[in-house]
Amino acid sequence: MTESIALLGYGRFGCALSGLLLEAGIPHRVFEPRQDDVPDALRAPTLADAVDGAGLVVLAMPVSGMRSVLEELRPRLSPAQTVLDVGSVKVRPVQVLASVLGRDIPWVGTHPLFGPASLARGDLPRRTVVCPNELHPEAVRKARVLFERIGCEVTELSPDAHDALMARTHVLTFFLAHGLLKAEAGKDLPFAPPSFQPVARLEEYARLEVPHLFGVVQSENPYARDARVRLLDALTQLHLGCESGRSGAPEPVAAPPGLTEVRECVDSLDRELVQLLERRAQLIQQAAHLKAEHGLPLPDAEREASLLETRRQWATEQGMDADDTEDVFRAVLRFSRRAVPTGSR
Repeated sequence: MTESIALLGYGRFGCALSGLLLEAGIPHRVFEPRQDDVPDALRAPTLADAVDGAGLVVLAMPVSGMRSVLEELRPRLSPAQTVLDVGSVKVRPVQVLASVLGRDIPWVGTHPLFGPASLARGDLPRRTVVCPNELHPEAVRKARVLFERIGCEVTELSPDAHDALMARTHVLTFFLAHGLLKAEAGKDLPFAPPSFQPVARLEEYARLEVPHLFGVVQSENPYARDARVRLLDALTQLHLGCESGRSGAPEPVAAPPGLTEVRECVDSLDRELVQLLERRAQLIQQAAHLKAEHGLPLPDAEREASLLETRRQWATEQGMDADDTEDVFRAVLRFSRRAVPTGSR
């Protein structure tokens, strides 16, 4: 028997997903504050009406709005229901799901790698990423079944692995596309050679994509900034090589007085940080052994979400950027996980 679905959000992607659900014969109700956009046969008058009796609750909304909706929904949800998001980034949405729903309400992070434009073109194969969840493995299974029902190939990736991959693909595609748009690449050309067609498609992609998606992909993916910086560095070196007629980098500039001493201090501090990371890894290994003995999950998504929130608070108290600090501690968490022997996980 097919579980009914509460689809929360009827923007361009929500509408497209609803169409796929209809084609697959999957019953669903839609809640969207802009009620006029939703067909009468699918419309739920309130959030509560949409969720009541639904086996799956799909959050088809901007990442920025997820927490407030989940907090409103939390008292109405039961352990018999499963909540999943369909955002283009996964690290932060999974953190929100873990912190609001925790162990009590099954949840799973997903990213359908298709949208209205690719559906209209008929692009195949249609793919979806589902994030493993040791707290709620049945939720992962249900998400996989749902997306396979609507014709998707399903791949499982951790939130970190997903966002790292998207930073090298999705993030840079959006970045290049919008850069070409701002540079007016190809505008008013009487004709263009075939080699320009990929550029023209990127520019078109930027013009037609959902307006808020660029900001989400660039600001919510913790790996996005590093990917952009690496690309810009490579382009700058390429530009300088073209300007000078050489392929290499420009001659290095001599260090100003005092810089060598500052660098030595930085090196000393970095050595201390490496030693602290080694101590932290040892503690994580001890925790892993204790959890294994008592059948507790590792990694613990709920614990990690709480840890990151605390580190953000510490950063704010020190006058530091909370987002940048969170990025650092996410890297620390990845390092610590890799330090745990496979048999202890």
